[in-house]
Amino acid sequence: MKAGRQPGAAEQPAVGTPRRIRGKPTAAHRDKLEEIKKEAARCFYTLGYAATDVRRIADAVGLQVSTLYNYISGKEELLYLIMKDGITEIAAALDEAIDGLTDPHERLRAAVRSHVVHHAHRRYRAWTSHVEVRSLTGDYLEEILRKRREYEDRWIEILEDGMRSGVFAGADPRLTMYAILSIGQSVSRWYKPGGKHDAEGIADSMAVFVLAGVLVRP
Repeated sequence: MKAGRQPGAAEQPAVGTPRRIRGKPTAAHRDKLEEIKKEAARCFYTLGYAATDVRRIADAVGLQVSTLYNYISGKEELLYLIMKDGITEIAAALDEAIDGLTDPHERLRAAVRSHVVHHAHRRYRAWTSHVEVRSLTGDYLEEILRKRREYEDRWIEILEDGMRSGVFAGADPRLTMYAILSIGQSVSRWYKPGGKHDAEGIADSMAVFVLAGVLVRP
């Protein structure tokens, strides 16, 4: 036995090792991968990335650990895929929310609502994406950080447009952006489906709160 190996420990491919997929993934393969990502996001949310092992995820989706590696190369790739899905989805939701809106007030309201609703409905994925980015390395980390900067730049553009038009008070747009985005991040941690307030109601309230903070006073 090699030094450092634990008896019975499953072999895990190195980061970047190709998954053992023969030919084009089938619909069943894609569906199972979605189930794996969903369960992994829940585990990372409740236990943390470091405390979650692949065996727990495999057991939860009814697979052997060796079979799980037909879908992913390792736990880090799984984290990367979850984060990639999250940033892709939230960016698309932002684009859809502000599409066709020209008034800075309405653009910011729609953007805040979109951001908060995403974090409420995708709380496992959203929270994991914020706190576990530190666990990514190499190309995985670079791509996620690049996509995150692109999302942040969209917000800065919305804020700067409102400041130039005189609708929003002058402030550091980047700091304002960080403050607004942190609202969504907190929602992903404390929001509970079926609670007193639904996601849409929370989003409306947060939009009112943000607008009250950035609008120019009469």
